[in-house]
Amino acid sequence: SKLSAGGGGAAGAPWPVAVGGSPRGIVYTDAGSVFISNDVGSVSRILTSTGSPFGLPWPVATTGLTPIGIAADRAGNVYTANLNSNSVTRVSTAGAATTFATTGANPMALAFDRDGNLYTANDSAGSVSKFTAAGTPAGAPWPVSFGLAAEGITVDSSGNVWVATDTSDAVSKITPAGTVTTIHLDSGTLPKGITVDSAGNVYTANAGNATVSKITPSGTVSTIASGGGMSGTTGITIDRDGNLFVSNYNGADVSKITPVGGDIQPAPPETPAAPSATAGDGAATVTVPANQTDRRYGAPSSYTVSAVEDPGRTCTVTPPATSCTVSGLTNGTAYTFTARANLNSWETGASNASVAVTPTATPTPTPTPTPGQSPASIPTATVSVTKVSRAVTRRGVTITSTVSVSGAGTITQRATSGTRKIKTWCRVTARTSAAGARTLTCTLGRAGRKALREAALRLTLRTTFTPAGGDAVTRQRAVAIPRRR
Repeated sequence: SKLSAGGGGAAGAPWPVAVGGSPRGIVYTDAGSVFISNDVGSVSRILTSTGSPFGLPWPVATTGLTPIGIAADRAGNVYTANLNSNSVTRVSTAGAATTFATTGANPMALAFDRDGNLYTANDSAGSVSKFTAAGTPAGAPWPVSFGLAAEGITVDSSGNVWVATDTSDAVSKITPAGTVTTIHLDSGTLPKGITVDSAGNVYTANAGNATVSKITPSGTVSTIASGGGMSGTTGITIDRDGNLFVSNYNGADVSKITPVGGDIQPAPPETPAAPSATAGDGAATVTVPANQTDRRYGAPSSYTVSAVEDPGRTCTVTPPATSCTVSGLTNGTAYTFTARANLNSWETGASNASVAVTPTATPTPTPTPTPGQSPASIPTATVSVTKVSRAVTRRGVTITSTVSVSGAGTITQRATSGTRKIKTWCRVTARTSAAGARTLTCTLGRAGRKALREAALRLTLRTTFTPAGGDAVTRQRAVAIPRRR
C-alpha cells in the first residue's frame, strides 16, 4: 500500500494473501492469527507470521448464514454477525458452530469490550446492541439508536463504542451512558471496518475509495493508506506490533500495513492467562502467570485478583511477587478467581477464571501428651473470635474483639497485612485463669490512621491461644477498614 508521509508501509511478500470467497470482517487474536468472515458462508484463518492458511478445521462452513462481521473472545473462539439471519454464531477453536444470540435488525459487525460483553452494529436499525458474555441482552441504555447505517464497530479502553457508518461517511462514538457524537470523514469514503490502537487512535477501512483513515483522540482525521492493491476495503484489525490488516472484498485477499515512525501504535495489551488458586482457612492464595511484555506499556506493574463469586474480595500481586491471598472468604463455599494486568494507565480485561477451590477451617491440633500422661486425659484447647468492631478517630484506629477460650492460658492477638512481606499493625496479649470470654483491644495508633487517609486497610486478625497444658491453637479473621480522610 502507498501511504502518506510519516505513516505506515505496505508489507512485502506474501502480502496481500488470497483468502477466496468474499472477505468482509477481519479480527486479530492473541494467538497470532487473523480470522476472516466470508459473506458467502464461511470463516477462514491465516497465520500472520507467514501469511499461510491454517489447516483443518479451517475454513469452517456456516451454511445458510451470511457472516459479515467477526470478533474473537479471550479464549480464542470467534463470533460472526450474520446479516440475513439476524443472529450471532459462535465458532469454537475446534470449528464447532453454534448460535450465540439472536439480534434482529441485520447485524453487520461485532466487538468485545474488556469485560467480555459483546456489541453488535445493526445495519437496518441504525443502532448498537449489547449482550453479556452469556448471550443475554444488556439493560439500558442499550440498544442505542442513532439513525445511521451501522457497518463496523470497535470498543476502546474507556468503554466507548465506535461505529463506522458508511451512508454518511462518518464515525459515531457512543459513551457507556449512551451519548452519541459523530465525526465526518471525506465524502465518498464509505467507512465499513473500524479498529482502535492502545493510544486511542481509531482506524477505518473505507470501501468507497480503498483507503485507511486515522482519527486521533483529539478528533483529527487523516488518510494513512491508499492504493497498493487495496480494493473494496471492508474490514480492518490491528496486532500487538501495530500492523494493520485489511480485508479487500473486491480482491478476495488481505493486505498488511506495517507501522513507520510510530504513526500506528500497537493493539491494546492482552489479558493475563488464567491464574491458579490454593484454598486456605477463610482465604485462598492465588498465583498469576507473568503477562507478556507489551509493545507500548512494557511489563505489568501489578495484577488485580478478584473472586468471581464475591467481586469485593480482592488482592494485588506486585512483581517480583507472583501470588497474593484473598481473605474474608466463606469456608465450604467454592470460589474461582480472575486477574487483570495493570500497565501504566491501562488495566486489561479480566483473565479466564481459575479452577474452583473451596476454603476450609483449619482443624484444631491434637495436644501432645507429657511423659506418663494419657492422651485421653488432655483437654482439647479451643479459641473463637466474635463481635469484632473497629473505631476510627482523628488520632488513631482500634480493633475490639471478644475472644472465647477453653481454659487457662495466654491469648495473643495481632493484626497484619501482606503475604510475602508481613506487616504487623498492632499486637495485644492477655492471660486467662479459666475458660471464658475476654475483650481484647488491638490499637493501630497514628500509623493506622495515616494509612487510612491513603487507602482502605485489609487486615488479617490472628488470635492464638496457648493453654497451660497442650498445644496452641490459632484462628484467623479478615478485617476490612474503609478509607477515611
